[in-house]
Amino acid sequence: MKWLALVAQVVDKIPLERLLVRRSDEKERLQDLVKILGEAHSKPEGAEPELIPDLPEETDEDTYPANLGNTRTKVRLEANPSVTSTVSTKETVDYQNREIGKNLLMLQRHCVQKFRINGKVCDCGQSKHLLELEALAEETIGMVDNPDIYYRILDWIRRLGPISTVENVSSGKYDDVIPAFGTEARDLRKELLGTLDPKALFPERHPEEMTELPSTAEDDRELTEEAFEKQSKDLLARGIIT
Repeated sequence: MKWLALVAQVVDKIPLERLLVRRSDEKERLQDLVKILGEAHSKPEGAEPELIPDLPEETDEDTYPANLGNTRTKVRLEANPSVTSTVSTKETVDYQNREIGKNLLMLQRHCVQKFRINGKVCDCGQSKHLLELEALAEETIGMVDNPDIYYRILDWIRRLGPISTVENVSSGKYDDVIPAFGTEARDLRKELLGTLDPKALFPERHPEEMTELPSTAEDDRELTEEAFEKQSKDLLARGIIT
């Protein structure tokens, strides 16, 4: 075939030894290649030679194209007074402290009972309760000037977590240690709220805020403040919590 013969003639005219020699100047190598190919396809006499365009000078600066995908106008969110929360930092911290106190009271009871219900090991000392307490403490740290109490609560959580698993509780080897965590939880709660009175676990309510709760089935009724206070006093009387 004619095109195969033409390819063979072109390859035969290319001085491969010149191409295999490595040159330090990339521009010079490219110009030699263009020149070699030009000689292989030499034009008839009298024809004007093709001009080899100058290659751009090499620079050390990066010349990557700009990222045109980020040219959209940036949206800046402005606070909308009509939907901005009016809760003060103090109100938020008071709420956080009450919730932390409730969790400490609950875990205090479980520690005193060595994480057992009716003599059977429970999973109340695992991540479900400890994680909520840890999240509340960490969130409050940035809201107060002296976060020492919250760091000590976090330390208490990290020490209790590993020994309160079902496996470790079932082994019984921490039965003499776990109740001490209950005492420590009580002390932390008292320091945080300033009192052990269960009323401190609920916000102070003014008479105009009092509303009658709708009657519901007993099984669906949530724990009210009065019921929680009564239960706490009963536990105090029985010496389960102090």
